[in-house]
Amino acid sequence: MLKHTFTGLVAALAFGISAGAAQARELAFAVFIPAASPTVQAIYEPWVEWFNEEAAADGVSIRLYAGGTLGRNPLAQAEMVRDGVADITLTVPSYTPGVYPDYDIFELPGFANDTREGSLAAQEMQREGLLRGYEDFHVVAMYSSGSYMIHSRNPVASFDDIAGQRLRVAGQIQTAVVEALGGVPQNLGAGEMAENIDRGLIDGAMTDASVARTFRVTDVTQHHYDANLGVLVFAIVMNRATYEGLPERVKDLLAQSGDFIVARQIESYGPAIERNLAEWEADSARTLTYPSDDDRARIAAAVQPVIDQVAGAASPGLIEAYMAKLDDIRSR
Repeated sequence: MLKHTFTGLVAALAFGISAGAAQARELAFAVFIPAASPTVQAIYEPWVEWFNEEAAADGVSIRLYAGGTLGRNPLAQAEMVRDGVADITLTVPSYTPGVYPDYDIFELPGFANDTREGSLAAQEMQREGLLRGYEDFHVVAMYSSGSYMIHSRNPVASFDDIAGQRLRVAGQIQTAVVEALGGVPQNLGAGEMAENIDRGLIDGAMTDASVARTFRVTDVTQHHYDANLGVLVFAIVMNRATYEGLPERVKDLLAQSGDFIVARQIESYGPAIERNLAEWEADSARTLTYPSDDDRARIAAAVQPVIDQVAGAASPGLIEAYMAKLDDIRSR
């Protein structure tokens, strides 16, 4: 009898271990940007560490694969999640023109002034169901870059100085904006900006102050025109079937993750941009220019056709909802 009892206990213990192991789940988080980037170190790594600690009791964890380990093509990230290559990934809606037309509003000049405004607007509007797209995924978080600037080898002291400048852009909205301003858009990857400027193939780039520093654009440009030319939205999305199969408590943690990521972006990215601007303003070898009221009016008039085009492709009333959301954020 003792022998049978012992055998039964061993079998029960083995079954318990097996069942526990079966419940454990490691989620692969694919990120195409380098592991050494400030975003990975200041946002993704702390988030994964926090999530893993909180979800340990449920046997669920996240493993970060940075630097394109699971796939380097920024345009193919959503497909990787859809196909099960990764469970979670970083995507950029504007990198796939026409697929996520509602997200084009964030790249329009004259709306979001900074990372805080862009990130909160994108996150809250998505949660409120105002943005079409990503219905096939579970959206973990949305946040934005800082506002776009023009960084150039040639002086840009006014609206008129943009004319003829060959400027790196990414996507159709930036292309349309630069064309409307009189520039010559050049679609290039972020890693190609500095080399092409240095070789004289382009004159500058339109990007925010942090990206300009990270990708060495500021090593080869001395002039910075801060004209609030839109922000870039990033979306961290998850395979919906994977999400649906998770325990409810883990789903709650993923809901909290959006706020965690957005807060980290605002706390780390915004101040980094401010430090860059202060440094350039104090550097006698550089010029940091803010448009005059007259130039701002001219920029607004020039890009109005782009705004109208984006508004026509987006959900009805979305531009007005975006403006109302920004007003609400600024009042807090």
